[in-house]
Amino acid sequence: MTSNLKKSLFVSLVALGFVAAAGTATAQSANAKSYARVTSNHKMTSTPTSRNVNFTGSNALYTKAGTLRGAKKVASTTTVKKIANSKSSQNNVRAYRVATTNRGSVYYKVVTYDGAYRGWIYGGKVQSVFGGGITAFDTFKNQNLSSLTDAQQKATYKIASPGTANDGKTVTYKQPAWTQYKVGRAITDSSPYANSTFKIDQVGTRTREGDQWVHITDTTNANSPANGWILYSGLKQTEAPVADNAIQINLVDPKDNSKVIKSITVTRDGAKKGTNFGYSDNGNWTISMSDRASILNQIRDALNGTSYTLDMLTTAQIAQIAQTNFGSSVNISVNAVTNIADNALRINFRKPDGTSLKTIDFVKGGATKGTTVGSAVSGSTNWTLSDGDKATIQSQITTALANSGYQLSGGNTLSTSQIDTIARGQYGGQVYLNVVPVSNGISTITPYGKQKDSDDKTLTALKGVSGVYSNTPNGYSIPSEVTQDKFVENPTVTGAATPTNRTFNVTAAQLADPNGKDLLTNFLSGIKDDAVRKAAYDGISEKFVDQAKSQFISTGLNFDEFSGTPGAAFTEDTATGYVNNSALKTLKSVKIPVFSPDGDIEKAPVKDTNEWVQYTFSAYKADSGTYGNPVKAYYTYDGLSK
Repeated sequence: MTSNLKKSLFVSLVALGFVAAAGTATAQSANAKSYARVTSNHKMTSTPTSRNVNFTGSNALYTKAGTLRGAKKVASTTTVKKIANSKSSQNNVRAYRVATTNRGSVYYKVVTYDGAYRGWIYGGKVQSVFGGGITAFDTFKNQNLSSLTDAQQKATYKIASPGTANDGKTVTYKQPAWTQYKVGRAITDSSPYANSTFKIDQVGTRTREGDQWVHITDTTNANSPANGWILYSGLKQTEAPVADNAIQINLVDPKDNSKVIKSITVTRDGAKKGTNFGYSDNGNWTISMSDRASILNQIRDALNGTSYTLDMLTTAQIAQIAQTNFGSSVNISVNAVTNIADNALRINFRKPDGTSLKTIDFVKGGATKGTTVGSAVSGSTNWTLSDGDKATIQSQITTALANSGYQLSGGNTLSTSQIDTIARGQYGGQVYLNVVPVSNGISTITPYGKQKDSDDKTLTALKGVSGVYSNTPNGYSIPSEVTQDKFVENPTVTGAATPTNRTFNVTAAQLADPNGKDLLTNFLSGIKDDAVRKAAYDGISEKFVDQAKSQFISTGLNFDEFSGTPGAAFTEDTATGYVNNSALKTLKSVKIPVFSPDGDIEKAPVKDTNEWVQYTFSAYKADSGTYGNPVKAYYTYDGLSK
């Protein structure tokens, strides 16, 4: 019995153990189902440049696909967001493997160019399109050569500081530094190429830094190992021969006289090579005031967009320039700009005399020193600004110049060329914009007239005429219903009215001519019906009267002298007072002819012009308005008089 009990207990325990083990296995199986498994994993074979990506910040980076058992986080979403927004190309990212899980999710294995981060990241549901935690990314933006000035395109260059530094501007690169994964330098030492000259044949900017890179080719060796990419700032232009009638002024760094920032050429017609540019005044070498202003403006224009400036020429610099011989060059030290934030562009407003009016700083969050403010426009030589930056800068300029008495050349709205100047500027540097004195806003007086004591609704615009007599044809036309039998058959007088010549297209100026005295008589002689002739005489006379009611003699009068601060308001009394205290208080209409009809008006020769009559227009009020916009002035007329 004891034995049976032991057996029973043994069997029961074994059974329980089996159940427990089975339960553990079931639990483990259920737990395993909560993890995904990889169904494919292979190396990506598309072109390397098409696999440049950037993080979106929505997914973290893991040691393996994030839904696999044992996946550990390499970089959090906070970290990948920082990498995504980095201003360093070393944080560019390359995808090189792709995997798919049984759940249909796509994962990419990626690495940052500097190797600091490597791992797997969720990439959406479709292998052919980057999604989820990454997006396609252009590490470098190629630009047209037109993004360079014509002079920059035509120039030849040398490497400014030959050596071995891996800083983007000392040696050349197979691709702009850090824009392609594991594509490095073309040469590691540029010293052997210190005297080589190069031409620029490609240009572009790194996406993250925004700095300008150029591809250079040796002018004497198309296969030179030194051919490659380099920062534009790492080059210096080679000096072209200076013309016999010119001097070249090299603008150099104040700490390194061999570092030429920019060069300008000053030409003088008729100058002879070897003679001095300036002159000695009691032992002191100097140049004319006009030359000083012109040279200083050229210098400022040349330094536009750089981190250098020169506000005034010192006495020593003037003497240097004065003693320079035509056909040669001179080095002038310029000043490094100070107190400009690395993410700011200083805009200087330069008056016509070359002095500075004031400055403003355009600050851009996240911008880095040396990057350009704007970008090149495809197919154009002009650079441009983003709409947001353009609006901000425009607002700053408008505020800065308000009530200053100055405005931008052409008005305070930025022109294409001014936008180009700002866009080419670099953060941490400065540019110059020319300003001119604000012209007064002219409100042209526009006269309107009416019959005295009539309603203002009858006011009509008055037209100024140069001269005493109108050159507007009379324009009276015999009505079409007047039949052919009312006209003389086959008239022999030139200008006679006929069924086909019904309009009197003669001007008062023609009638004032001694040879035009009988033009009306001639016209009327073609009409044999008395009533029709009388109606024509009256109609022609009335047309001339109408001309006098709407045309005035403008000779010697100026309607463009009422002015003030542009946009400022003026009252009705101000405008009326101006008119009444000027030569515009009264206007004289054009003179109109007076005729001498005989009885039945068979003849109507014009009287001498001293018998002709005109209206006098008298001002009685003017409108209110704003300076810079036309203003109406109102006149009345009464009877005709000599």
